Amino acid sequence: MSPRDHTGSEFLDLPPSLAARQSAGALVLPIPYEATTSYVKGTEHGPDAILAASSQVEYFDEIHHDEPCTRGIHTLPPVDCRGTPEEVVARIEEEIGSLASGGAFVLSLGGEHTTSVGAIEGIARNAADLTVVMVDAHADLRDRYEGSPLSHACVARRIAERRPIVQVGIRSLSAEENAIIEERGITTVFASDIASERGTARDNRSRPAWIDTALRGIETEDVYLSFDLDGLDPSVMPAVGTPEPGGLLWFETLSFIAALFERKRVVAADVVELCPIPGMVAPDFLAARLAYKIVGHALRARPA
Repeated sequence: MSPRDHTGSEFLDLPPSLAARQSAGALVLPIPYEATTSYVKGTEHGPDAILAASSQVEYFDEIHHDEPCTRGIHTLPPVDCRGTPEEVVARIEEEIGSLASGGAFVLSLGGEHTTSVGAIEGIARNAADLTVVMVDAHADLRDRYEGSPLSHACVARRIAERRPIVQVGIRSLSAEENAIIEERGITTVFASDIASERGTARDNRSRPAWIDTALRGIETEDVYLSFDLDGLDPSVMPAVGTPEPGGLLWFETLSFIAALFERKRVVAADVVELCPIPGMVAPDFLAARLAYKIVGHALRARPA
C-alpha cells in the first residue's frame, strides 16, 4: 500500500462510515520494515498481506456475538521505513507517540520484530508504567546479533533494559539468553509448559495454569502486547522467517489474549513477522483474524 492509495478503510475493507479517522476507537499502523532478518526474508510484505486478507474477515465475532468494528477502525498510511535501524526506530517512536496521545488504541503491523522497539517507546510516552507481554518462539535477549544492537534477535533485550517483560511461547534461545532469564527473574512461559497442559482442564470454563503464570508475572496495570507470529505453532502459522517446532495453537492463543484483556489494561499491541508465502493465503488470513481479535478486545474495553 502506497500513501497515495491510502483511504483509511484498508483494514477489514470497512465502509467509510466505520473508518473515519476522527471517530475511530482503534488505529492500525502498517510498518513494512525489514533489515535484520537472518533466515527466510519477506517480512516487509507482511503488513500488506494482512490488510489484503482482512478484507475477507467477517465483522461479526463468533465468540462475543458482536461487531467490534462498529466502534471505528482507521488504517493509517504506512510508516516510511527508509534509513538506518536507528532512524526507523526513532521514526516509529515519534509517530506512535503522537498517535497514542489521542487516546485511540494503536495496533501496529510489522514488518520484522525490531519495529516493536520504537512502537513501545512511543506508547510509553503516555503510559510510562508499562509491562510488555511478548508472544514469541525466540527469547530475543541477545545484546547484539550479527553486529547490530537493533536486530530482530535483540528486541526483548532492548525492551527489558527499560521496563519489565513477560515472555510466552519460548522454545529457542541461547545459553546467554537463558542466563539472563534466570538472573533477572523474567517470567517466561516456555512452549513445552503450554504443551504439557493441553487437555488437563477439568471443564470448559477452566483455563490452563500457564495463562495464570503469565498474568502473575505482569507487574503493572498497563500492558503492551507484542505478538510475533512465530510464537504460533508452524502447523497453523508456517509463514514466518524461522518456523520453530511447537508453539501456541489458535484457541489457546485466543484464551490467553482474552484473559490478558480481562485482567489488565492493554493500551496498544503489535502483530509482527508475517513472511508471506506466495500462493498460500491461510497464514495471512490467520494474522488478519488475530489482529481483529486483538482490536476487538480493545474496542470492547473502551467506554460506549
